Amino acid sequence: MSNSRRPRRPPARPRRREPESVLRAGPAEFAAALPELLGFPPVESLVLLFLGGGDRPDRRMSLTLRLDLLPAEHDAEVARQVVARAEALRPWGALVFVVSEDPDDQVVLVRPDPWRGTPPRTDVLDRPTVPDLPRRSLVHAVIEELSTLGAQTVDAVLVRDGRWWSYPDVVPATGAGPGTPLDPDTSRLTGIAALRGEVIDPDRDAVVARAWPTRPTSAELAHVCRRADSALDVRIARGASLEALVDEGWDAVRRAVAACAPGSRAQLGDDELARVGVALTLVPVRDRALALTAGDDDDLLAAAEALWADLNARLPDELAAVPALLLGLSAWLRGAGVLAVAALERSLVCEPTSMAELVLQAVVANTEPQVLRAVLTDPEDLRAA
Repeated sequence: MSNSRRPRRPPARPRRREPESVLRAGPAEFAAALPELLGFPPVESLVLLFLGGGDRPDRRMSLTLRLDLLPAEHDAEVARQVVARAEALRPWGALVFVVSEDPDDQVVLVRPDPWRGTPPRTDVLDRPTVPDLPRRSLVHAVIEELSTLGAQTVDAVLVRDGRWWSYPDVVPATGAGPGTPLDPDTSRLTGIAALRGEVIDPDRDAVVARAWPTRPTSAELAHVCRRADSALDVRIARGASLEALVDEGWDAVRRAVAACAPGSRAQLGDDELARVGVALTLVPVRDRALALTAGDDDDLLAAAEALWADLNARLPDELAAVPALLLGLSAWLRGAGVLAVAALERSLVCEPTSMAELVLQAVVANTEPQVLRAVLTDPEDLRAA
């Protein structure tokens, strides 16, 4: 079915005030909150939290990237590629995290960081080597690439065995030291994530699995979906107006979103689930759902993502393409890149569409969330696009 009319815009409302800075939280809080920021606890990973860029304040988080650690001989190439992903963003700065269980390196002298000198050691004869944090060469390579990009390195941190160390704070004359215990309970970032009900998966594979349900659709739900789809076909064949069908479908979507509000324990029944899934096959309803997902009401967005996830998990494949698309978009806009890519890939497997392909390309290109929001909520705003 083609889109014969432009979807109604959501009613205008004042936008919520953006926080002036995320750096009221220090590096220790960010280190403790990495599982919340990524959606899963990173293991043997390089994580960069970029700040500023575009029209964002300099100290507001704008992009999170995570890479598996590779052997040290690839440090220069890894640094080049990961920083290049943020080139279009032109960030003000970045926080660099190395998550690794590697032991300390034993070195004659801790290699100085690019921003400071090296005090001499006076005990070389008594202690030929001192312990240094692992993967310092990777950290230096990332710092150099950030500097070339014109971005500051706010801090570089090792996270290991429930403790953290700041690379710049390791004194060349004395070595690594015991580090500081992570304290997730006092991190404001972990508290915010808990209030929003964000899911923390045990690992990256579990995040991907959320986009690819393994439980088959029940026979009862599959039957109800076929019946709802046939009923829509009959109404179209009998000359029902597209406007009436779209308005009815959108009302069903909005009711389902309201039922998924944070704190709700309700689960949609088969009839409601099928009604919403079929309604989303109408392009104008899908486009309104895209605009809703790109909105700025935190509670509404949380409810919408919960609905998209439920639809993606329970509907048959022939109706899951749009919910998976919406789940992928929602995940990207809140910074969950792994889930976003997985859900968008599933959408394309269920039904290849140009919209899912375009959103996936935007995600892979690290398109800033505010750019996608501007395009989806006001497609005629060419300046924002």
